[in-house]
Amino acid sequence: MVGIGAAAGLAASALSSIVGTKNTATSYDNNFITTFEQQARDSTKNMVKALDKSGDGTLNTDEIGLSKDAFSSIDTNGDSKLSETELNAAYVKREMEKSTQDLMKALDTDGDGKLTANEMNLLDDEFKTIDKASAGAVGFQELMAAHPLNSLLSKFSDLAQTYTATASTADSAKKVDLTA
Repeated sequence: MVGIGAAAGLAASALSSIVGTKNTATSYDNNFITTFEQQARDSTKNMVKALDKSGDGTLNTDEIGLSKDAFSSIDTNGDSKLSETELNAAYVKREMEKSTQDLMKALDTDGDGKLTANEMNLLDDEFKTIDKASAGAVGFQELMAAHPLNSLLSKFSDLAQTYTATASTADSAKKVDLTA
C-alpha cells in the first residue's frame, strides 16, 4: 500500500498531467484512478477492520477518535456512523486537496495564489480546459474541479448516498414489519 505522502505525490503528478496528448493523459488517468481507487478501498477497509469495536462494519465517534466537526464532515448521511464509502470519499477528497495544494505551492512562482498557463507550462488551448472562468489564472477550486480524482470522488460520494438510501429503505421496511 502506498503511504499518504506517496499517494499525494502520485495525485500531484496526475493533476499536473491532466492535459497534453489526450490518449496518453486518458490512459494515465484511468490507470492512476484504478490504482488509487483500490488503495483507498484497501486503506479504509483496513481502518474499519482495525477500529470497529462494535463489529457493525462502521465507525462511530468513539471508535475513530475524530473531533465532532471532522466526524460530521465525513458523515455525509448524518447517521452518526462512518461507512467505508463515506471514508473512501473523505480519503479521496483529502488526497485531492493535498495534491492540489502541493501543486499550487510548487508552481505559483509569483505567490498570488493562482496559476497561469505560463506557471503551469501549458499552451493556451490546454490551459483553457482548466480555466473555466477564462480569467487567465486558476485558483484552488478550478484545479480541484480539473483533478483526475474528481470522478472517483463523485463515484464514492454517489455510493455513500446509495448506501444511505438502501439502509433507510431497509430500516423503513423493518419498522413496517415490526408494527404489523
